[in-house]
Amino acid sequence: MADLATEAKLQADEPVLVGASKLFGYLWTTAWKEAPGTVSGDADALHDMRVAIRRLRSALQNFEGSKHEPVLNARLRKEFCTERGDLSKIGDALGFVRDFDVLDEYLREYSKQKLSLKVAQSPGLATFQRHLQNERAGMFAPMVKKINKAREDGALQERIARWILSVPAATAPAMTLSDAAHRILPVRLAEVQFYSEVLDDAQNIEGHHELRKSLKRLRYTLEFFAPCWSEEVKPHIKTISALQDLLGEMNDRAVLQEVAESVFHFHTPQAPTSSTRSDGVEIETVKIKEPKTLPAPPDILAFVKHGNSRKRYLLGRVRAQWNTLKTDGFLEKLASL
Repeated sequence: MADLATEAKLQADEPVLVGASKLFGYLWTTAWKEAPGTVSGDADALHDMRVAIRRLRSALQNFEGSKHEPVLNARLRKEFCTERGDLSKIGDALGFVRDFDVLDEYLREYSKQKLSLKVAQSPGLATFQRHLQNERAGMFAPMVKKINKAREDGALQERIARWILSVPAATAPAMTLSDAAHRILPVRLAEVQFYSEVLDDAQNIEGHHELRKSLKRLRYTLEFFAPCWSEEVKPHIKTISALQDLLGEMNDRAVLQEVAESVFHFHTPQAPTSSTRSDGVEIETVKIKEPKTLPAPPDILAFVKHGNSRKRYLLGRVRAQWNTLKTDGFLEKLASL
């Protein structure tokens, strides 16, 4: 969807609410094109529907602006926030199911690449996979119910579509889409700069996840307002996506470990040690020490150990890439768009 601004026919000099309505309408229509496949069990359709709704939620948040740099008046900001809250209900339902698909993919990949086995041939992994699949099945039925209910006459799908069409009729500040874009971009850049500090803390899993989300919001902003920038932004989007993917896998593996510990009733202890950051500064981190005995299958312990090793490797890559971007003045270049 990197060309979504073109597909939505956005123009830099059009009134802000006209552009917003076109963007919202494009994303909402895109999401519901995937609904039939999603309810029939197509994992790719589910992923695409979730992404479109997630982008729409981010777009609404963008046009709300920040507390100190609002884009719209208070009444419209409240209205946009309310609609975003309604979207979150169906977006979260899609996310719950999709998350289990992602976790299962990691399990299959590990079994194939590291063990040269099918998951069913490794007892602990097979048990873990059944748990993931059962959890997914439990989330799938409520998701389908929400989607089908939203597709009824006058329900969420139609109501939000009608609301989107009404957006340009609202009273708004006299600004163009480009004016809004250049007010929103500094907010997104500041978020990324703020959360980048967590890279110094190897154990700040929540902080790493927040950094990933801030990068995602920045990427969406560059995509949404593509006609408003002074240069082509696809290379910048590619750079951000690469960082986002690394942080995404880190988060997925942290979730996998948490779920595995819950299912098999064990805990991975940690012992402090020291390491050196990619820029040469020594920091305190944590190295995973596998205990001698744990009430969990050996293949599960090996899987968790592999995940922790992978997380450390990924964090090293993120730090190195981020330091290179800082040296190159990446955020400053984006600020000049």
